[in-house]
Amino acid sequence: MRRLLSNCLPLTLNRSLLLALLILAPCLAVAQDGSTSRPAPGTRPAPGTPQTKGTAPYLPPWNFMSLSTAGLDTFQLANPTADGRGVLLLIFDTGVDMGIPGLQKTSTGLPKVIDAVDFSESNLIHCVPATLQGDQLVADSLPLPLRLRGVGQINGAGTSGGEWFVGVMDEARYRNASVRDFDGDGESASQFGVALHRGPDGWRVVVDTDADSSLAGEQMVGNYRDRQQSFTFRQRDPERKAPLTFAASIDTAARAVSFHYDMGGHGTHVAGITAGFGVSGESGFNGVAPGAQIISCKFSGDFEKDNTVTGSMKRAYQYAARLADSLQNLHTPVVVNMSFGIGSAYEGEADIERFIDELLADHPNLYVVTSAGNEGPGISTVGIPASSRRIITVGAMLPRGIGRDSYGAALDRDVLWDFSSRGGEVDKPDVVAPGTAISTVPTFEHDARASGTSMASPWTAGVVAVLLSALKQEDSLWTPTQGLIRRAIRQSARPLPGILPVEQGAGGIDVRRALELLRRWRKSGFAADVQEYVVRTFSPNYPDKSGPVAFFRTPFTPGPDWRQTFTITRDEPRWQTRETDFFRAFTLQPNVPWMKTIQKTVYLRNSGVAEVDVQYDREKLREPGIYTGRVIARRASAKAKAPDEDVEFELVSTIIVPYTFSPDKDFTVTTPPQQAEAGLTRRFYFAPPAGAMAMTFTLSTPKGSRTPVSGWVMDHNGYNAGYLSRAKGTERTEASTTIAASALGDGVIEVVIQADPMDGAGEPVEFTLSASCLMVSATPEVFAENGKRFVRLQVMNTGTTPIEGSFQYTVKGYGRVHRLTMEGDRLAMPLTMRKGDGALWVTPRFTPEGYMKSTDILARIVDGEGYVQADEAFNRPAESLFIPNFNRDADSTAFNLEIVVGAADYEDPLEVPIEVQEHHVYPTEPRTFSGGGGQLIPYIPITLKAQLPEFRLPEGYYGIGEITYKPRSGNAQSVTMEFLMDS
Repeated sequence: MRRLLSNCLPLTLNRSLLLALLILAPCLAVAQDGSTSRPAPGTRPAPGTPQTKGTAPYLPPWNFMSLSTAGLDTFQLANPTADGRGVLLLIFDTGVDMGIPGLQKTSTGLPKVIDAVDFSESNLIHCVPATLQGDQLVADSLPLPLRLRGVGQINGAGTSGGEWFVGVMDEARYRNASVRDFDGDGESASQFGVALHRGPDGWRVVVDTDADSSLAGEQMVGNYRDRQQSFTFRQRDPERKAPLTFAASIDTAARAVSFHYDMGGHGTHVAGITAGFGVSGESGFNGVAPGAQIISCKFSGDFEKDNTVTGSMKRAYQYAARLADSLQNLHTPVVVNMSFGIGSAYEGEADIERFIDELLADHPNLYVVTSAGNEGPGISTVGIPASSRRIITVGAMLPRGIGRDSYGAALDRDVLWDFSSRGGEVDKPDVVAPGTAISTVPTFEHDARASGTSMASPWTAGVVAVLLSALKQEDSLWTPTQGLIRRAIRQSARPLPGILPVEQGAGGIDVRRALELLRRWRKSGFAADVQEYVVRTFSPNYPDKSGPVAFFRTPFTPGPDWRQTFTITRDEPRWQTRETDFFRAFTLQPNVPWMKTIQKTVYLRNSGVAEVDVQYDREKLREPGIYTGRVIARRASAKAKAPDEDVEFELVSTIIVPYTFSPDKDFTVTTPPQQAEAGLTRRFYFAPPAGAMAMTFTLSTPKGSRTPVSGWVMDHNGYNAGYLSRAKGTERTEASTTIAASALGDGVIEVVIQADPMDGAGEPVEFTLSASCLMVSATPEVFAENGKRFVRLQVMNTGTTPIEGSFQYTVKGYGRVHRLTMEGDRLAMPLTMRKGDGALWVTPRFTPEGYMKSTDILARIVDGEGYVQADEAFNRPAESLFIPNFNRDADSTAFNLEIVVGAADYEDPLEVPIEVQEHHVYPTEPRTFSGGGGQLIPYIPITLKAQLPEFRLPEGYYGIGEITYKPRSGNAQSVTMEFLMDS
């Protein structure tokens, strides 16, 4: 299967030269004849052409792409040729539909999508030799004999003579995909014949798109790279539009065809943001870099819920690197946008992140931008591969204009989307960009609006293309590296007020300032001598206690007796083959008052190591909250002080000071009155005491307040453990939620409160937050006595005041744990739903180390007919799937659990341990322990006992019981805990 990619997609210098000529030659001609200037009077400008109205520039009155956020709209009017022309954009995604208005031409009239490459092998058709008998192709070597008539009536020249090969595209394979019906017959059962022809004018392919066994009237197409030809499937209803546009890539050696399309819709939307021109056929409605051309690099599998598959991400990057190298001497930059990723276990430590860091170090003409992830609003949620050190990582902002027009948000400033992943354990994101856009979508998609860091990333990739395009036109021989572009975008960004650096990175992009900074750096020599550095320091959240930033999420606050030692080494690019002596000195300047350095200057020589000791002033870190600061290193010179933007490296520290609980306050903390601005978040941290069964969080707002507030509760790893329902003074002034300690896990938890701008008046709102611990320990024990089974519950109030409540118990089901080893990237395990089962919960769990070897993991439960009944894409090492029992009268129903891992490395077979928890539950009525109610006096243990009802377990399973504690007063809600029983 991998051979198709290597044979079908070779990248030789000659092929790259042809590709470069396609990109460059018309571009240069357009730039010389001034075709992008104002149109003549009485003429209509081509879609996307900058327009003027009177003497003032005309700007579209909408915010659908939010180009005004970085000043891109006025920049494009002032610099119409700096629109990405001469830059090649690679879209790593679900594919790009090149038949959609907005993705057909560039601003200079060139083809927009110039190549379509499928690294996922989603629709790969192998063909066998066929004979032409009159007007009919015949092949008997397929599992079913195939005959295709109407060969002489195929649209497209060159069908006579030569060789024929045929295959079958089976629509049934797509029964669980996003698009399941290609020809509009209402089913997923059509068989489409595929005919591959080798004739005088090369290789072509034609598909029987209406499944009538006739090729009459069908369109013959060649390799999309060579001819930019595409086709669609005929629809049973002629008034209905075809859902997808298809392109072909022919592997002549294997006699196979890979069909390229966008079944997810994601890649097409992304492409329109980064480089759309005349989106939806609307003149002047453009993406960020309408002059750039696109190569669609599909690396997601249609049968894997648009997840990457083993090696597809790595192969895509290797292809991009070869392409960038071959176009380097032609001064054609290659920019990758990858709006893809999963949650991380150890940020920056994934296999694919190490690979990308090494790749970017080796290929100076390659630029990579990616989305930070949608795992917010908690900190330490930047995903894989967004934590890669060299990648430009982008979070999602909600500009006030698009928030107003697309969501009705009452905003007076730009804010961050709540879902945008935040930093903490890594210095990410680098910047933030608009995370919402109206863009291009395939025909089957109805909503052209989408939000996510997936939208912010292509917006930024378009900015990179614009910068490179502008610089290339000023000097075609100078192209800045990825590291310099990343640095310029960061150093020129504008921080968003009221938002922490750990959330927004350097802030919102400013395209003019970034370009001016790159120009100055080139003139000053900073660009020619820029260096990359690797920073490591003690960071207790990592397994080896070493990370790229200092990150403390603990009740321990480092003080002046603590020395935080940072080591700095020079990361020499491997493409620099010339060995030279290196010496550089640096000044060190903390940007917050609670940090200071022992050293004032340090130096690096050759491959040596510099050490910087940082001390923290604990007196300035007393108030609970999150503190982020950095030591900024600039070049030390005897001639002049370095400008502020000329940053060499930064040493980042983030310290969280949590609220702690004490007996004298009855293990309850209430914050002072707070104020939240609409759309902004406030963060609070709590260190639950040992012995707490649960925590209750209560959000209060004054009566009459018109802006609602709500919140999220995140565990120590940044995963969402629960929600705080909204409180609004005109409806209800208080909202509470109780979360069991087992769900919160160990460590310091985070509560994020947000004032909702999409409801209410958008005014600032006051609130208080309280957290109360249920200080009860309850230890169940199951035992047998006189042939009967009992549960004994040891209970103790570990608080300081008496509490009242009652304990109930029930037998809720049965389960077992499978401990397996995944050998390869797929695992299948049978499951059985039995009579009386109410539902089935299945939780596959990887070790963090095994999880970090992937680029995607998908778990799904499939019925006997092959239809998916439940699926879950992983964003952490463990995820749960749930299916109800719709056929409780059947003795048993068979399913299969399938786990598909997109391993980062396709050259080294995956071998990782996995644990699968299988729990069957059924409805039962709870029972109260005898003597299980009443008052619990602090530190007076009690023992409760109850006889368990009779139950029989399938062989090899254990029983699952549940105990519920119901407090009788206060805001606390019921808390449940499971216990296990042997058969």
